[in-house]
Amino acid sequence: MLIAQYKSTNIAHAPDELCKAINKYSSHQSVMVGFNGMSAPPRNTNILHCHNKVMGIQHRARKKTLVQYHSEPFQVDLKTPVDSRLVIAQYHATLPQYKNFKIVRNVIDFNTPQYSPVIIDDKIKIGFSPSRKKKMGAWHDKGYDKTIQILNRIKNRFPNVEVDIIHGVPLDECIRRKSQCNILIDECVTKSYHRSGLEGLALGKLTICSMDKQVERIMKKAAGSSTQPFVNIWIDSLEKKLSALIESNDMEYILKKGEASREWMEKYWSPQVIVNDFIKIYKKALG
Repeated sequence: MLIAQYKSTNIAHAPDELCKAINKYSSHQSVMVGFNGMSAPPRNTNILHCHNKVMGIQHRARKKTLVQYHSEPFQVDLKTPVDSRLVIAQYHATLPQYKNFKIVRNVIDFNTPQYSPVIIDDKIKIGFSPSRKKKMGAWHDKGYDKTIQILNRIKNRFPNVEVDIIHGVPLDECIRRKSQCNILIDECVTKSYHRSGLEGLALGKLTICSMDKQVERIMKKAAGSSTQPFVNIWIDSLEKKLSALIESNDMEYILKKGEASREWMEKYWSPQVIVNDFIKIYKKALG
């Protein structure tokens, strides 16, 4: 089976990582089409897996077409007829526009050298890697300004604490710099975790995000887990909670929480299992 992954924008590299994982963990082949990929799917493509936007009808001819939603409804194609619709197991699955779509997980291939856990135990180092600085919609918001203000006050109050703001760099550099921290912030202003947070968990770091009960239920159900691994902190409490953690200087807690994060990912967010879930979806689409 040949699966062509189509994207028209970057989408946090999620389609690319799925493509690589399919090639690594299954007997099937996947290729990237569109943004930074091939201009058109190969002739022998069996499944056209579109992400957010659907390819033109000339490319969809005689190909089973799926669309997976990674973004808010105003940024995606909801109208073009397709064979199946998928939505990631984050806040998106709570939105009425995506109701009854198949919920799938973002794959994080932590079985690679770049995700080998690095223990930072000589200092507290906080990383924040927002994909954008400006808010774009109710959900597409990293709380950049508020979070930076808090982290600047933390630096001024605690000179021994290091802060790394990671923005506008290639993915490999982003992951490398995150691995050199022991506390990572996803974002604390919306009701959901994101791919950045999953990367933090996979790196074995204490990872902070804000998550409501509905998204928490979706994550746990998708993972088949009774727990979720994030430290759930909202922006109004972030400075207070970080300060308390720094003042206690409980490095053992920070490292243990990070270790537990990695263990949770290995048990409940296996890239092999996630790839197998997608292969089942593709096979069902083919009939």
